[in-house]
Amino acid sequence: MTRPPSSGGLWPEPAAGDLVRLPAADLARAGTRPEPRRPWTGQDFVWWNTAAVLTAACSGARPNPVSPVIDPVRRVLAPEEVMLASCDAELLMWRRGDATYNPSRGFFLAAGPVGLALTAAFFGGQAYLNSRRKKAAQADAVEKWRHLARARLTVSTHGIYLGTGEGIMPVGFHDVHEIQSTGTGEVVMAAANASGSARWKLRAQWAELVLVLWAVRYLPDHPQLVGRTWLPADWFVHAAAHGYDVDTSSWPRTVPRVLS
Repeated sequence: MTRPPSSGGLWPEPAAGDLVRLPAADLARAGTRPEPRRPWTGQDFVWWNTAAVLTAACSGARPNPVSPVIDPVRRVLAPEEVMLASCDAELLMWRRGDATYNPSRGFFLAAGPVGLALTAAFFGGQAYLNSRRKKAAQADAVEKWRHLARARLTVSTHGIYLGTGEGIMPVGFHDVHEIQSTGTGEVVMAAANASGSARWKLRAQWAELVLVLWAVRYLPDHPQLVGRTWLPADWFVHAAAHGYDVDTSSWPRTVPRVLS
C-alpha cells in the first residue's frame, strides 16, 4: 500500500533506512483494513514515530532519530546516547500573580530572569530571589501554570536538553521522578538531585516521546504507558486505515491480578 504524503510538507516521507517500518497490525494481516475517517496529519507522524521509538526501546534495539532536524547538541548524559528529536518548546511553572514571585525551582545554570528562576533551587540563591519578589505579588494570590520561557527541546535516549538564549541544561532521565501527560504535546515533569527539586510543565511537539522514553526505563507500569492513553483512543485504527501499522506486542501492558 502506498503511504500518504506528509501534512503540509512538515514531515517528509521516511527514506529507506531512516525509520524501520513496523510489522502489519492484525487488521492488515486479516485483509480488513478500515477506511480512513480523517486526514493523516503531522501530529500523527509524531505519534507514529514515537511509537516506533517505543517499540525499539522495548525490544532492546537502538532507536533512530525521528525528527527532520536534530539540533547540534553535544551529548553529556551517556557516551552511547542518541539524539532523537528537536523542536520548539514552552516552559511553564506554577506561579501566582503576574509571575514576579515564584519559589524558584529549576535546572538552568544561566544568568537573567529565566536562568535565575530555574537555577535557584539547584545552585543556591533561592532565599534572596524569593524575598525580593514576594512583596511585588502579595496582592495577587491566584496560582496557576504560567509561561516562563520559550526554549528549544532536544530529546535523547537518556534525557532532555532545554535551551534558551541564556544557556542550555541537560536533564537526565535518572533525575526525573515523575512525568505525566496532561494533553496533546504537554507533560508535567518533576525531578530532584542533591541540590534541590524542580517541577514544571513542558509543551512541545515531542512531549509524548519524553514520557514514553522515561517510563519504559524507569516506570514500565506507568498507567499512561500500559494503558496507552498517551495516544487518542482510536489512534491505532486511524493509523492502520492510512497504512501506518504499529506492532505493540513488546510494549508494557497491564498484567491482570489473580485474586487468591
